[in-house]
Formats: sequence, structure tokens, C-alpha cells
Amino acid sequence: MRFYADRPQRRRRQVIADVLGPLWCAGMIAGGLAIRHSIRSRTSPATFLETSAGALADALAETADSIARVPLAGEALAESLRRAADAAGRMSASGASTAASIERAGDVIGLVVIVLALAAAAYVWVRPRVLWYRAASDARAVAAFPDRDDLLSARALATARLPRIGGGLVAGWRSGDSSAVRALARAELDRLGLDYPPDLSPEGHGASTGRSAS
Repeated sequence: MRFYADRPQRRRRQVIADVLGPLWCAGMIAGGLAIRHSIRSRTSPATFLETSAGALADALAETADSIARVPLAGEALAESLRRAADAAGRMSASGASTAASIERAGDVIGLVVIVLALAAAAYVWVRPRVLWYRAASDARAVAAFPDRDDLLSARALATARLPRIGGGLVAGWRSGDSSAVRALARAELDRLGLDYPPDLSPEGHGASTGRSAS
């Protein structure tokens, strides 16, 4: 299994992409986790409110229970303290809810950053590499076929840039001109950055489509 092009220029670009791609993914995963941690660290005020209001609610409830045992006015005072304890309890619950919301926001935002970064890497790096590997594998697989040139030239008509297949090559391919067919086959190998088989190498400068696309 050959994962890289034969020609140095194309192979160099592929190697650079295969080095930068994982680094990009690792960096964005680390960045997403850092964003998540940064947002989740903002829960301190809400956590402080939850803890303080909860402690106040407990203290007021205990005081209310103690005052309730006082004759005459004790029960009325205890009722006021119980209402204050309930209010403090609601404040504590509000603080807990706010802290949980901030934590969820940190989780979601961090996850979104990571997913978007990986999706970008899949589209910009993985997808082109997979498509190239499939096309290059097909081109290498037909190297021994008797109709290799016909297959490669047909692929070139569908994939090569239009200026590269102009100049009468299409008309020559339609008429079965072997030089046009071979030129288109070389154009497909140029596009993929693959070396020419010995019997497909151009005999002169005029027969080649050039290797600048490698």
C-alpha cells in the first residue's frame, strides 16, 4: 500500500499535510478543552451564592426551631424565620442552577469548537487524501491492463483541468489517435503525481502534457 505520490513535489505536499493535520487536530482539541475549563471556572460566584445562601437557610431554620419553643411570641417569630430560611433556600437553589448552566455552556462550547475543528480537518485534509489514495490506487491497479491508456485517458477527460486537455487532444481522443490517448493518460498521471510507466513516457517534448501539476 503506497500512501504517497511518486513525484517529490506532490509527495512533499502530502507529507506536510499529514504532519500539520494531526497537529491541527491536537491543537484544536486542546483549545476546546481550554475553553471548556475557562468557562467552567466562571462558576465561582454562583457556587459562593449557593454555599452561603444554603448555610444561611440552615441557620435560620435551626433558629426558627429553637425560637418556636419560646412561649407566647415564639411561634410567630419562628414563622418569620422560616420564611426567611425559605427565601435563602431559593437563593441557594438559584446559585446551584446558575453554576450548572455555566458548566453546561462550557461543555457545549468546548465540544462545538472541537467538532468544528475536526470537521474542518476532515474536509480539508482527510477527504482530499482519501480521494487521492483511491484515484492513485485505481491508476496503479490498471498499469498492467492492456487498455490502460484508454482507461487513464477517459479518467483525464473527467478530472483534468480544461486548459490541459485542449489543443486538439479531445478531438484526437474521439478519433482514436494513439498520441492523444497517451497524452491524456499522462495528464491523469500528472494530476495524481505518479510516475509514467516506461512504455508511456513521452518520446519528445511535444508529446508530453508537462509535469507542472505534480
